[in-house]
Amino acid sequence: MNRDQIVKESKKWVEAHIISESQRTQLIEQYPKKQNKPVLLTFAAIFIGLGFLTFIASNWSEMHDLFRMGIIVAALLFFYIGGEHVYRKRSVRLGISLLLIALIIFGAGIFLTGQMYHYTSFSAFPFLVWSIAGFSLYLLFKDWTFFIATVIITTVGQVYSGMVYQDYHLWIGVLFLFGLGWVVYTKKVMIASLIFAVGYVIHALVLVFSGGFPYYWLIVLFLALYLVDDLVVKKGQIRIFKSAAIVSMLTLNIFQVFFLGYDYWFDQNESSFYFFIVWAVLFVFAVIRSAISTTNYYWIDLILFVPVFRFGFGDVLSLVLLFGYALLWLISGYQQEVVRWVNKGTVALLVTTLLAYFQLAWDFMDRSLFFFLGGLLLFALSFFLERKRRKFHKGGEAS
Repeated sequence: MNRDQIVKESKKWVEAHIISESQRTQLIEQYPKKQNKPVLLTFAAIFIGLGFLTFIASNWSEMHDLFRMGIIVAALLFFYIGGEHVYRKRSVRLGISLLLIALIIFGAGIFLTGQMYHYTSFSAFPFLVWSIAGFSLYLLFKDWTFFIATVIITTVGQVYSGMVYQDYHLWIGVLFLFGLGWVVYTKKVMIASLIFAVGYVIHALVLVFSGGFPYYWLIVLFLALYLVDDLVVKKGQIRIFKSAAIVSMLTLNIFQVFFLGYDYWFDQNESSFYFFIVWAVLFVFAVIRSAISTTNYYWIDLILFVPVFRFGFGDVLSLVLLFGYALLWLISGYQQEVVRWVNKGTVALLVTTLLAYFQLAWDFMDRSLFFFLGGLLLFALSFFLERKRRKFHKGGEAS
């Protein structure tokens, strides 16, 4: 018997009073947990699923409708039933891989069946059904493979909905935010938080741009992601949500540096009373949260969330915000002797300097001279910052 079987069977033995809980623990320890990763099995499942889809697609037109349905149903039954049996009796990882194949075939079956019977959905509803199936498998088997698969399906479904129908699918968004979000909140697993944060950023982009909202509503959505980080992180864990929000706002500010200088963008971005109300509430809450935090320096992050789009020189203000963000983290890092802050400020300063150089010198300088001087500038700045960092590492305390 392998470890997985021992874990399951010994639980029944304890309930039947055949052995005690301590004896069960000792028995399980005799079967060391294997360190093999399920990556190969997961990719094997994906390739088998894709192979099945490719074969069906290449021969689909030559098959009778009844035969087509028979293949889809038979494949689903085979992999679902077989995967569940292997999961319980043989191998957990192999069983999960077979069930993942079944999930892929189920999603393909939705679209193939619609094509077969000439059913046209003018929304991303098929992705919603597929997402519900993936989320149900996660609830049944509590395996992160299905969680990740569901995040991917919901995110692809929203991108599809936004690109094809110029619409954000509400129910997919509800499943993503409240279903998958609840899992992230309760489990507080770092990899799940990372996958969810990436999906959230993509969902936010689809919501704003497909819904016809001005781009600056992204500031509110990213600020909300920044704030909920405290709810989904354990002590000592990397703050995934805050990092994702900061990276997103850095990118947005870079976007503003290049485009807010054009009159077209300024005219398009009319002030929204509702935006400023929502932003003010979240921003005040973020300031209060930063003030009561044990690390008061995190208010520096909030600089990036200041809206500058209503100023005629918003591009310059965005550049100032980026420089202020970088310099404040550098100064705070050196003062408090926190290496992580110094590294954060260094990277931000290098990126912002390069951005400012492109913005200010591109139109006024010969191209060869532009790149030559830009390279020298970055080399000198990098040398100076690296020298300061090495000196700090020798005399400072890493934190």
